[in-house]
Amino acid sequence: MAILTDLPDLLEDTRDIILETTEGFWTDDYIERQLEKAHQIASAKVKLVKMIWTVTLQTDADPEAGYAQIVDDREILLPSTFISIDEGGVYYNDDVVKSTSLKEIKDNNKNWLDAEGTPHRYYLRGDMLGFDKQISAGDTVRIYGIKMPDALSDTQAPFDEDYRTTGYRYLLVEYAVGMCLKMKKDKEWLFYLQPKVGSFWVGLQEMRFELMDDNDEDYGLIPADNLARPHGYGLTRWPDWSQF
Repeated sequence: MAILTDLPDLLEDTRDIILETTEGFWTDDYIERQLEKAHQIASAKVKLVKMIWTVTLQTDADPEAGYAQIVDDREILLPSTFISIDEGGVYYNDDVVKSTSLKEIKDNNKNWLDAEGTPHRYYLRGDMLGFDKQISAGDTVRIYGIKMPDALSDTQAPFDEDYRTTGYRYLLVEYAVGMCLKMKKDKEWLFYLQPKVGSFWVGLQEMRFELMDDNDEDYGLIPADNLARPHGYGLTRWPDWSQF
């Protein structure tokens, strides 16, 4: 039988550990917020919830689902759940586009803003995805990447129901218990949340090692892509979550 399958189950497990089975010092709302915080931290740190985002480009503002607006001739806004691009990479009209940086593009071509044709390079600028050449309405962009999971709820299991994470769902409870104890100024919270050695952070390290050890470095995910080196570009703009 699966355990910790939804938000009520996680809440009940947390309350069992802190010996307060109904609302008292800690409200359900507080505990649920800590569970969701742990859910987001784990997803951002371990980078395990995969996504494939495919959009058709348009010039009009306020694009509907499945479309993305072209900004400044060469950029599009990434989805709000986006974390990073993985080894699957980026495709423009089904052709692979290699990663680069905006600085490299500008250093190698002073007239790059006027460049037209099929893009061959992409760059990340904050929450924008850009290309080395102007992009056109009607073309398609496909991204293989990592995203934030759907929020926990009565019907939503942790980590988008990824079966590989079942044995690590307890970490959400570990974090919530630690935050409950911290709120009550009980020093035992350090056992759960002390940076690097607390059970939550050690568990995240184990989770990352176990689940990310089999990453495909030769693009087995995409049969049509025969390049023999990874071109995924990972973001490093996440804060040190251990302070929370």
